[in-house]
Amino acid sequence: MDYYLFIARSVTQAQHMAQILSACGIRASVLRTPASLSERGCSHAVKIRAEKWSAALSCLNRAQLQPLHIYHQDANGYNEVSV
Repeated sequence: MDYYLFIARSVTQAQHMAQILSACGIRASVLRTPASLSERGCSHAVKIRAEKWSAALSCLNRAQLQPLHIYHQDANGYNEVSV
């Protein structure tokens, strides 16, 4: 499945992002960042369906929340997205 991971500084920030996205009508789930993407092994991420990533980023920008990193996951693995 095609999706995006918005990497957060903490579980609290990831939960806050998910709440903001829900208020914008975007379904998001909070999960631990995959080990291959986590520098310290303890970060959390918000998972977004691929077709919603642009709207999700706009929603977070309006709330003045910035992910640390954004990764796109597809059949070929993870690729960092620069915004």
